[in-house]
Amino acid sequence: MSTLLGPLHVQDAGPADGPVALLWPSLFSDGETSWSTQLAGLHELGWRTLLVDPPGTGGSASASRRFTMEECGEAALQVLDDAAVDRAALLGLSWGGFVALRVALIAPHRVTALVLSNTSARGVGLFERLRVRMTSLLIRIGVPGGPGRLVAAQMFSRHSRRHDSASVHKFAETVDNLDTVGLVRAVRSVLGDRSDVVNVLHRITAPSLVIVGAEDKALPQNPHSDDLAHRIADARLVVLPRVAHLAPCEEPTKVAALIKEFLTPLG
Repeated sequence: MSTLLGPLHVQDAGPADGPVALLWPSLFSDGETSWSTQLAGLHELGWRTLLVDPPGTGGSASASRRFTMEECGEAALQVLDDAAVDRAALLGLSWGGFVALRVALIAPHRVTALVLSNTSARGVGLFERLRVRMTSLLIRIGVPGGPGRLVAAQMFSRHSRRHDSASVHKFAETVDNLDTVGLVRAVRSVLGDRSDVVNVLHRITAPSLVIVGAEDKALPQNPHSDDLAHRIADARLVVLPRVAHLAPCEEPTKVAALIKEFLTPLG
């Protein structure tokens, strides 16, 4: 599908006449790697899914420039337009949550619900920008053995790394196969340039489920998920033990149950 970020690959699946869920993954990940464990459950509930590969992942070409989270939100709306969808639930993991929040702020009338997993409404401070630049430099010059192993170690909890090595290995492989130039642009855009929307979260009225891992060091519950839960009216916060930054991958069964309970009344 053509968007202002360039062509994006979108997997359109599930009941054609069902309510629609748009799923956007984490940074360092394509749609399948972040969200594949949740698709069958959504389809069984009768939901049609639009699974997005962000720029430079899966079947989508790398972005030709750096981009804003607001532009990602507009791209998500273009995906809905191209799919002839008026309203959708937005399921976002990390980067996907940044996007979902922007859609809810840009076009609230098009959002039926939000599932915000391991994400934040906060912008980026000077120290974090400097750290992102260093990370980008390491990716650009190359990491021995590829960056996947190092990224996965930060994204998965110790329990997940010990007991679900297959998922950890798959995630690391996905990272290692990403286009380096496109990945650097995405890292700078998503981690280094994103705007702060904390003070406008009260404008979001869509039913919202906030999920976070108790061991998430990338975007820990305090302050990130707490911001969302406290500032979005009636948002529900769920903290998953022994989970780090990739809740749908690390606890697929629990996350599926949470999403089913949350979305069933909305279907």
